Amino acid sequence: MSSEKIPSVLSGYPAVQQLASAYPTMLQCEWLGGVNGLLPIGIFATLHAVRIAYEVRKGVQIGGRRPLLQELFTMLTFSFGGGILTALMLGRPQPWLETNSTVPVYAGAYLLMTLLPGDLLYAFLRRTSPVSDVFLASVDGLIRGYGVTAAGVDLVRGMTGQPIADSLVAWLVIGTVLGSGGGLIDDLVQFSSMRWAVRTPTMFTRVSLDVKLSFYATAGYILSTHAWSFADHVPGFPLGPLLDRLLALVPHLSDQEAHMICGLLCSAVLGTTAHAQAGKYAAAERAALATARRKKTDDVDESESGSESESD
Repeated sequence: MSSEKIPSVLSGYPAVQQLASAYPTMLQCEWLGGVNGLLPIGIFATLHAVRIAYEVRKGVQIGGRRPLLQELFTMLTFSFGGGILTALMLGRPQPWLETNSTVPVYAGAYLLMTLLPGDLLYAFLRRTSPVSDVFLASVDGLIRGYGVTAAGVDLVRGMTGQPIADSLVAWLVIGTVLGSGGGLIDDLVQFSSMRWAVRTPTMFTRVSLDVKLSFYATAGYILSTHAWSFADHVPGFPLGPLLDRLLALVPHLSDQEAHMICGLLCSAVLGTTAHAQAGKYAAAERAALATARRKKTDDVDESESGSESESD
């Protein structure tokens, strides 16, 4: 079953084709002047860095602040965790080490989030919540959908001459881990906690949204592009012809169209989830503030009582 012989169900919509072609270029847009310009830093990469820095800061704001280096390390782990794990599995160089700008941009985003005078950036994002939460989560979804498909599945498919290139298991695992690796590392080692400790990952009893979303996006991409067929990859499989007929029932999309569709779906899911979580976080934030105020009042009362006892 060759996907090139099957026309895309969206081939008759020129506007969709234009959007699908522009999608990768949009994600790679830079602030000023392109690669050799004044500020050759990706716009979406910056927004992604701000989103992760914001989420880490929100977590420590409620759970208790850590030393700055520990918070920064936590933020970088969430940022690059998927790339770290997939590079280790594939025996490739670490992607976050391949450019001079990646680590400074992400580290700089967190330093701005936590060190600006008056907490300017964090206070602005909290004041504009839930709009800021939904916007940053939606941008993250656009990046994640493209990442698990183009930088995940397509990367493995392109490793021609190696057995892993034809492994459906590898496609699914790499795509899923790439989109959720930071959370997987934190689930195992608890980087976001005050004290780190290796534990049995909770994903075995309660799979996180990030893992589910990355897996479904990866599987959906493989199915919709008809990238896998038993005739091409497992010719001797007994039920191969029947299963190939079933796979052929899935509406076919081109790789570019599927990249965009996966990105839009991930964006919609993460944006909707962020809106719901913004309300819960605001309630927890108010409760924490009320608790801090009561504690401060109690401390003042105890201090005054102690002063009166001494004077008596």
